[in-house]
Amino acid sequence: MSTISFDDLTQRLLSLDLIDLGKLRDVENSFGARPFTSEEFLQTLQRRGYLTKYQVERLVNGETTGYYYGEYRIQYLIGAGSFARVFRCVHKDTGQVVAVKVLRARFREDATAIKEFEREGELGMQMRHPNIAAIYESRSTKYDHYMVMEFIEGLTLKEELKAQKNGRISPLRATRITRDVCSALDYALRRGYQHRDMKPSNIILSSSGKAVLLDFGLITDDSSGFKTQRAIEYAALERSTHVPRDDKRSDLYFLGSVYYQLLTGIAPLGEIKERSKRLDAGRFKNVKPIREVAPYVPRCVAYVVDKAMKFHPEERYQSPALMLEALDGAAQALESGVDVEQEEKLMVAATQEKKEAQTSVMIVEANSELQNAFRNSFKNAGYRALVMSNAERALERLDDGQSMEVNVVLFNAQSLGPSAVDAFNKMLTIQATKNTPAILLLDENQVKWAAKAKRSKTRLAVGMPITMKRLLLVVDKLIKAQKQPAQKLEDAEKQTGATKSAKPIDPALVATSVDDFPTEAFADALESAYDRVVVRNPGEEDKKEPEPTPVREVPMDGTDVDAENDYYYDDEEEEKDAKNQS
Repeated sequence: MSTISFDDLTQRLLSLDLIDLGKLRDVENSFGARPFTSEEFLQTLQRRGYLTKYQVERLVNGETTGYYYGEYRIQYLIGAGSFARVFRCVHKDTGQVVAVKVLRARFREDATAIKEFEREGELGMQMRHPNIAAIYESRSTKYDHYMVMEFIEGLTLKEELKAQKNGRISPLRATRITRDVCSALDYALRRGYQHRDMKPSNIILSSSGKAVLLDFGLITDDSSGFKTQRAIEYAALERSTHVPRDDKRSDLYFLGSVYYQLLTGIAPLGEIKERSKRLDAGRFKNVKPIREVAPYVPRCVAYVVDKAMKFHPEERYQSPALMLEALDGAAQALESGVDVEQEEKLMVAATQEKKEAQTSVMIVEANSELQNAFRNSFKNAGYRALVMSNAERALERLDDGQSMEVNVVLFNAQSLGPSAVDAFNKMLTIQATKNTPAILLLDENQVKWAAKAKRSKTRLAVGMPITMKRLLLVVDKLIKAQKQPAQKLEDAEKQTGATKSAKPIDPALVATSVDDFPTEAFADALESAYDRVVVRNPGEEDKKEPEPTPVREVPMDGTDVDAENDYYYDDEEEEKDAKNQS
């Protein structure tokens, strides 16, 4: 970066249409008369959210291409699979946020791979259903093949299960999720399409709560006769049960498997990576009925799961429509309490027995790099971390009775802006969160916002910068303050080494408006506000801060960073396996 002058850098930013002149001048003026380097200028652009880490890295490396796909400006990578990568992008004129799925460079000369990718886009554009991720357009250029897709913010079912303390979700919520996916399968099959890769990482829970089916990359249909690959489990199941390739009931078997895992937290087919073992017919024959594994599962739900996962295809649901009807019946029974009351008592008892002592922290942070830093630091300190990027959606999640229990909520106003203060205050109006401890992080220019923050001993406004070690101690203090009697709090602080947090604010200091707030007086009450801003793990205060790794975000097409464990099956492999068996 030192080889490029500031003038050359600004010209490059403008010519690449990465930022407008007004924002450039705004950042330049923020340095005042102090000299600065091009690297410092880029860091400030990134910190303010004008550029992303992905864009800055390419600029530093001298890259002059790779910032756009068509009219869509690339913000960052959100997922990578065997055949494609997915980027979060924004339309340069309208600001529309989308996911752009791009065929990997190594397949650009592979005619078969290109044909399959283009076919996925063409078929996907024909499907419009609330529980299927929409594909808006599919394009091929001299250099790239990509499709523009609906961007869905949320967690995959795989990530959602990890976020739950007991590793599972309630029967009613699991039933509604499975119903959403089954509705998508019914819609697709009525148009002759099958999914062929049903698994928790290919289903995302949107911020509105609905389940959306992702990644129709292995889609197949009756009319074209086009032979796509299929997930290896599909090939193993269909060979074991002696049915033709692409049996319509296979998707339902694996949807039943997802349903089973939502209800129990256990993958019924096991977590197996070896290809040869994944082809073993015994995996499908030896699945235990769900109530043998989890007796607390209501009978009305267990019936649907077990029927969907029958080994013999003729004993399963014969179409998504039939399974959808059964799921509707199970949902109605759960809502009315029929056949559920006793099982619910068993479930509560089982949950109490397995209740984890791990404390959960919700981190509301818009910056992707800080998300990753916060997540890793709290995880390494023994906390369960749930990261949200939007304050309003975080409140919706907290208000959801089915969500994981959260012990502390952290809002970073540096990236969220005024919405952090609004959400911090709104927690007091929500029954589920009015007693939940919370921390509001404010930078030096936002300290005056504390005048509008409704604070108490368990609701702190903390000035930045602050070290991660100090922040962890503050969180620890809040948790102990909630759990321990007030007279024991001082002893608890001495035992944990907790640092004294923000001093109580004198009522005389509370201004009638933000502009009138006496910043200097309030600054004295924020003892932790003047540490060097650095996010580190406990015990690493003297170590050099490593470069943050890209945050693992939800792939919009269901592709997984663990793509090396995903096996797909084609005709050539099937012939080889048949010869080996004979």
